[in-house]
Amino acid sequence: MTSDQRAAKPELEPPCPICVAPGARMIAVAHDRLFGIAFGNFHLYRCRSCGCVFQHPLPDSATLASFYPRQYWWSESRQSRFSSVLSRMERAYREFVALDHVRFLERCAAGAGSGRSLLDIGCGSGTFLHLARRRGFLPHGMDVSARAVAAAREQYGLAVRQGEIGSDVWKGRDFDLVTMFHVLEHLPDPRRAITYAGGLLKPGGRLILQVPNVASLQARIFGARWYGLDVPRHLINFTPQALRLLLGQAGFSCKLVPRFSLRDNPASLASSLAIGLDPIGRRGREKRSNAIMEGALEICYFGLVLLALLPALIESLCGRGGTLWAEARRKIGDSRFEIRDSRFENFESRISNRQFLRVLGSWR
Repeated sequence: MTSDQRAAKPELEPPCPICVAPGARMIAVAHDRLFGIAFGNFHLYRCRSCGCVFQHPLPDSATLASFYPRQYWWSESRQSRFSSVLSRMERAYREFVALDHVRFLERCAAGAGSGRSLLDIGCGSGTFLHLARRRGFLPHGMDVSARAVAAAREQYGLAVRQGEIGSDVWKGRDFDLVTMFHVLEHLPDPRRAITYAGGLLKPGGRLILQVPNVASLQARIFGARWYGLDVPRHLINFTPQALRLLLGQAGFSCKLVPRFSLRDNPASLASSLAIGLDPIGRRGREKRSNAIMEGALEICYFGLVLLALLPALIESLCGRGGTLWAEARRKIGDSRFEIRDSRFENFESRISNRQFLRVLGSWR
């Protein structure tokens, strides 16, 4: 999809890519706030049925790849002594907050039996897999980025392979646990990704997902400026209803877990408030300040994240946190995995579709 195509008048009320309901409503025209490398405007629509928010029209694969700068995936810097110190501090912080993901993994693994083999799809530079290995898991990873795969191998010595969803890089292998943290929202066909992940699971294995929650209070407050939308890289953004529907369509039963994410929820709130301070955004922009200024910006951002901790925790306790967590497995008649989470269930049952859309708020 070219810039000319993006500038063309979009289709009126396109069908939802998740529930296929017709008549989605355009809610915003947005641009690339994080990196500023994707030119033009992008149209966001909300499904009137499942509530998901999606970009339309969707970009082709080549255009989508151009939305990601070379520095999108984190790796430890060794450019100067000061930069190296900052990088080590960032690595320590990243490992500290990623332990929250490992704790959730352990919780899911306890219900999956004794198996500890793990595949992380979209593993990035491997921080999560490195920490999981420390807790006794047998880590494997895959990522579409050659740069991310190289970083994971170099920094942590991980068994990580380059490949996109649908590829046969792990052909002949299956795993007790497959994780996809913040992957589905980047894909034009998340249903295909769920099916692919399911094919890599052992019988009784668990699929563990995390995505931004477009029904969160953060999304309600910030609208089209919410960091979790990350236009134009996030193509389809999920509500609890939409994520549950997607998993059901792919043959999975699931339970949604309304839990606080130490790594993602406060950072999403902080970056929504001050997108210019976001470390990923600063790393991906071509023009950067000197090392001392970068250090000052890192300190400012860290302080903002600390201030965001309490409100992010409160919204999560209300069942409206910035991220959705899901534990899923193939449907085999186990009633435990047919039970919906009561906090999401009660929220959805109290309001009609029209009221639900109103609760999600107006978009600027």
